Amino acid sequence: MNDKSFLYRFLHHSREVKLIMLATLITNMGNGMFTIAISKLVYDRTNSALAFGGVLILQYLVMLSVQLLSGSLVDRNNPKFVSVICDVLSGFLVLSSGLVVLITNNLGLVYLFIAVILLNIVSPFFSSANFALLPAIVKDESQLLEINSMITTLFQGGQLLGCALVAPIIYLFNTPTALIIDGITFFLSALFVSFAKVIHVRVKKDVGKNIGINLINDWKEIARAMKKEKSFAAHLFMASGDYLSIVFFNLMLVPMVTHWYKNNSFYISLYDGGFAVGAMIFVTFVVLLSKKLGINNSAFLGLLVQSLLFIFLILSRNPLITFLIMLTFGAANAFSVAIFTSHLQQRCTGPIKGRVGSMKNLIVSCLSIVLIPLISKLLDASIVYGLSVSFGIIFSYSLISFIFGRKVSFGDDYLSKPIKIDKYQKRNADLDLVN
Repeated sequence: MNDKSFLYRFLHHSREVKLIMLATLITNMGNGMFTIAISKLVYDRTNSALAFGGVLILQYLVMLSVQLLSGSLVDRNNPKFVSVICDVLSGFLVLSSGLVVLITNNLGLVYLFIAVILLNIVSPFFSSANFALLPAIVKDESQLLEINSMITTLFQGGQLLGCALVAPIIYLFNTPTALIIDGITFFLSALFVSFAKVIHVRVKKDVGKNIGINLINDWKEIARAMKKEKSFAAHLFMASGDYLSIVFFNLMLVPMVTHWYKNNSFYISLYDGGFAVGAMIFVTFVVLLSKKLGINNSAFLGLLVQSLLFIFLILSRNPLITFLIMLTFGAANAFSVAIFTSHLQQRCTGPIKGRVGSMKNLIVSCLSIVLIPLISKLLDASIVYGLSVSFGIIFSYSLISFIFGRKVSFGDDYLSKPIKIDKYQKRNADLDLVN
């Protein structure tokens, strides 16, 4: 199927997969409306990458505080239900923010700040639910790599469309209107997900009324699984590299354009769009290339290419060449994310996917909180310093991935060996649900 069009492959999949894909596209159209605007606004007001980094750190701190709870809750409930509730809550928060800002500016800004904090509390629950939901609606888990690559394309495509739409919306109407439209996209996403029928999902039973004890027991199971199967722990750590690469990209984009490209906002949209287009174009080759290279080599090469592109950004000041670098960056990132995420979903057996998704996000949050101040401070001192250290970090990930992928480390099945939780023990028996 790799030589067929994206539309052909989209239509080939089940009704449920198509609904999830459409929900992804619509939600990210709304998200793309304010992502660049926020980074540009903060940097223009402060002229500091560290200030924008502070906003990111606040978001990760808020998300970090609820990661452990979110994974456990998803495993004890239907992930579709959790996903729909999260979308509805997010839609209410964003839409009401737009209305309040429209009515009263000062109070609206305070309300918007509170809403952003609440959105970052909801986000880990939504992320864990989506990580667990996709395998629950796919009949053949061998298709997860292709489906995840297509979802990555729609994710980036939605962001790109949102970025393209936000300027005329603000110009013809105002910023609160953009927020209101963004809120509506969450409600539409919830509607699409609610129509999807879950084929199979196992829900972890509560063994007692004490929520705290159940939560502790849930994460003890994950800790035992990581201790028992070291490749599982290694996989979770390595899956954070691509997300750190995106964090570094977001941190460096505005300062780089400000200092190297005469503060021309057109280049911010061009380069961010180039990243998205690169991810969209490459989706056709993900499955075919991963089969030719092998899973372990694919994971290594995806990280290696991303790391080298930070160096290429230092060497090039030509807008066209930089745009091509961004295209390649998006393609390499999408390829690597699809490899790590799909095989992490595929190897998790039973009601553990919510906690596994949360553990992955927890690692990303912790590393981001530590590394964002460092990269931001370096970018303020010199764009070259910031890009060089970003290269060093992601290049280190690629080397570690290469070592982990050798047979001497974890064997040939480093990213694919099935993970189970003590055969689910009798006291934690599974329920099979069909919606």
